[in-house]
Amino acid sequence: EELDDYQKKHIGIGDTETNGGSTAEDSKTSEQAHHFGVGNGIIGATFKKLLRDTSHLSQPAHPVQNTETFDDDEEKEEEEDEDEEEIGTYLPLPNLSKLTPEEAATTILSTTHGISMNLQQRLAKMFQKAKSHSCRAKIAEHFALFVNGLAEETKFPFEDFYYPNTCTAIPRYGDWENLPEGVTVNQIQYREYQPDKDEVPEGTYIDNVEDLKICYVILTHDAPEATIRLITSLYVEKVTNFVIHVDGKEKSGATYDRLVEYAKEMNEYAISAEGGEEYIRIVPRKKSVRVNWGGFTMVKATLVALNTAFGLDHYNDLRKQTKNVTKLAEEEGTDAKGRPLHDNPHAFKFHKLIHLASTTYPLASNTEIRNTIASHPLDANFLHIILRPQNPTPSVWNYFVECDDAVHRIYRLPILNYERGNGVDIYTSSQWFIISRDFAWYLADPPKESFVDYYLEYIEHVVVADESFFGTVLRNTHFCATLHNDNFLHLQFDRWENEAAGQRDERKCIMKNPDHCGRSPTTMTLDYLPTLELSGDLFARKFDDAVEPLIKDYIDKRREKEEERLKREKEFMKDMEAENKTESLPLEEWEFQGEGVLIVAKETVGDKEPLCLGMEKDNNKVLLRPCFRKEVPPTLSPNWETGAVIIEETISYNRWDIGPCSSDGDLKRNETGELEMIPGEYSVTGPKCMLKIGDGARAGRCLDVDSERNQPGGLMHIYPCVTKWHQLFSFGNGTIAPRGAIHASLPLHIVRQLENKKKNVTAQLCLGVKGRGDADESSWDEDKGKNEEEEKEDNQDAEVGPHPWEQPDADLYPNGRKSLQLWSGQQIQTTPCSNSGAVIEWYYVPFIIEDYGDEEGMISDADASSSEKSSGNSATMSETDEEL
Repeated sequence: EELDDYQKKHIGIGDTETNGGSTAEDSKTSEQAHHFGVGNGIIGATFKKLLRDTSHLSQPAHPVQNTETFDDDEEKEEEEDEDEEEIGTYLPLPNLSKLTPEEAATTILSTTHGISMNLQQRLAKMFQKAKSHSCRAKIAEHFALFVNGLAEETKFPFEDFYYPNTCTAIPRYGDWENLPEGVTVNQIQYREYQPDKDEVPEGTYIDNVEDLKICYVILTHDAPEATIRLITSLYVEKVTNFVIHVDGKEKSGATYDRLVEYAKEMNEYAISAEGGEEYIRIVPRKKSVRVNWGGFTMVKATLVALNTAFGLDHYNDLRKQTKNVTKLAEEEGTDAKGRPLHDNPHAFKFHKLIHLASTTYPLASNTEIRNTIASHPLDANFLHIILRPQNPTPSVWNYFVECDDAVHRIYRLPILNYERGNGVDIYTSSQWFIISRDFAWYLADPPKESFVDYYLEYIEHVVVADESFFGTVLRNTHFCATLHNDNFLHLQFDRWENEAAGQRDERKCIMKNPDHCGRSPTTMTLDYLPTLELSGDLFARKFDDAVEPLIKDYIDKRREKEEERLKREKEFMKDMEAENKTESLPLEEWEFQGEGVLIVAKETVGDKEPLCLGMEKDNNKVLLRPCFRKEVPPTLSPNWETGAVIIEETISYNRWDIGPCSSDGDLKRNETGELEMIPGEYSVTGPKCMLKIGDGARAGRCLDVDSERNQPGGLMHIYPCVTKWHQLFSFGNGTIAPRGAIHASLPLHIVRQLENKKKNVTAQLCLGVKGRGDADESSWDEDKGKNEEEEKEDNQDAEVGPHPWEQPDADLYPNGRKSLQLWSGQQIQTTPCSNSGAVIEWYYVPFIIEDYGDEEGMISDADASSSEKSSGNSATMSETDEEL
């Protein structure tokens, strides 16, 4: 029932902000038109629509069906068992054999004693949220589809849905646990669409990025000034348009009025002062959708906004005024049948359409946004889709209807799945996307008998429909060939609604199980800015000016700096091209370059065998391990850690790259080999950096607090980089963490969750070792869920006996602490930064490369003097400092 880790990170359930239901126009007619009938009255109108004839569609020669075989004897035995059970009944009934058939049926269906009692109770419960006549009638009508389907022995809605999947560009892999040899989840999920420009026809890419036209579609329901600030931040003169949909509920009326006023003012200015055109449109109030959390109306609001972007409001109004096809065909911008064209004179001109919530804000400068989009083909569609077909348990895939500004669960809904003979699959995706004009037009005005035309009838009854609509449409149509599976939007999800400390939002708990709830994205706070900066995404959500009023100011400052840097880079590259040179721009102060660094435990620098942060060759574990080849330590000069080391002298898998780092604050390597951290404007921990392993098959992967463990005792591993708090590290300066320590910081929303659960909070987790500090560590293992491999290792350790540091005669350092050498080969773990003795402090020694002319890279006797000279020569320090 829960999404897997990948889905939790990128999608989540209930990424829905604005609220509502049907259009204002529809609400007037629905009260008059909605009536509750029985028998053929219900089945005739709604059921025929749901069971649309699809016999004319080409079906597979051998459609996949679920077939089961039974042993005749077993089946007979089951029937006999059923007969035996029929002797008793739970209904307190009179002798039915003495009644007429009609009297017996009436008795069975009586609400006091009969089988309809549960149906009555269920309806009564649904009517608690439905107050109006039209809504209760709608619920009853759809409820009757299932009741009458049983009574009349007809099919339930969508049982025989079929539509052929026309996507041929992406193979279908239904079972990710048993993929074909050579196929990995990463290959499936991280699909890119960025062909070489030299290998595609002319016109596939836009020639000049400055000509790229973007239309932003923004959904909002309150806080009009936040929407205005979003528009202002994204506006680029003459190449940017905006369509705003304001929730159709009455409480959003003031927001609508303010945005209409703003749009009028800005459009008039653009036309008169700039000689431009209208660039902001507000979806007309009569067409605004009342959007509800988890309802289909989120999809409907988006489609209505697409209609406005393409100028279809004009043609829809015209169509209502006249039914004369000839007259409609005479209208400019229509075809021979009077249907509007995508490039009609009322349509905005754009290459890409970007769908955002008003709680979104750009992380990248407008130049960077445009550069990123233009680096892909014009027909590219940037969505984030989980490319594993959905196949949920039938009991949790339910049929919903929407009315009275709420979503009402009716019964089970057949899941669409290719292996069940439906032709298509349903895919989970984000409703926020960047799409081509062609795909936007397909959604706005789908052709008759197209997949969208059919699928809209089904998706209307799916909860959180927006996360099962756009990705499913693209993945099951020819547009799948243009999928670049990344929407460049950063989301961080908070707790599920059933975990709320106070009163839960019941709108998000609408399943049969009251604890099966949805959730919404975390509100971004200042402490999260480094993660946003390093995410590489163009946008993030959600932002709330009332909760965190300063965060957008800091983002704007960084966007301005990025804009300036990109301008300098453009001028620099132009000059280099004119001079036929290939130099690069100077790096920012916080950036590191060179051949990486050796991260050395301070206390071991003078030992016979210095210890470093490294990893094993055959797994992902990060350990405390020897830094050098055995013959090297005797050749090291005094204070060698203040200079540089030769890469060929170190053991493999000890080399690290520091960065990228966030820009708030500063990091400098001092004369002792430490990294000095200087706090920033908003970050007391200074820059946060990724630490990437520099050697082997896992090179480029990140140091990671395993399983996002937010309590001490988390084991350190190397995993693919994901730009989350558990892969971003700061460096101690003696205040928050000991000088030279490496530590991760818990985000504020996690701290609050732990506080609400009455758990101990350790906001700063330093890298250290187990069993050496002053803190009581006994509860850490109890609090940590272990997998089979870890439990097996623990059992093996128990058989071996006490750890080296647990021996009574263990070596001690002059400070009275046990020697860190006792932990050589042990996995690094997190520990409170206040846990003296357990926290390891580090030196950072840059690498240099020296070619010995030896194929194996081994050091010969003849090179010993060279090794000694370069390993500790302070004359090289200023050069290596500059490199670092």
